[in-house]
Amino acid sequence: MEAVKIALEFSRFWYELEYMKNLAFAFLMLAAGCTTSSHKVTGTLRPEVPATAVKVYYTLPPGAEVIGMVSADSFGGVDLQQATDDAVNKLKAQAGILGANGIFINGGVDKPLSGAKVSGEAIFVSP
Repeated sequence: MEAVKIALEFSRFWYELEYMKNLAFAFLMLAAGCTTSSHKVTGTLRPEVPATAVKVYYTLPPGAEVIGMVSADSFGGVDLQQATDDAVNKLKAQAGILGANGIFINGGVDKPLSGAKVSGEAIFVSP
């Protein structure tokens, strides 16, 4: 009889542990959010640029060469600003892959379902 009690307690312990692992995983997924990004090449590709070197422009600089179109959706973060920042960081990464050193954001930020959708043109600006 004692062995059955021990087995039941052990079983309950593993059940609770599994529940806590699933709860922690769900929390991490919620905190991390969901972000997607894409690009379409419309010009000449250049050597890859680190995302940290890509600048954001809200007016097209003179002499800028359009390399492609980039877009990103983000549903992460606590508020719209964090979701927008996350989406812009994804845009910078996509633009860097194309060899762009800038992003011209001409459409602003769309707010689908409490997230952020940002799109623009990946551009190369001569130094």
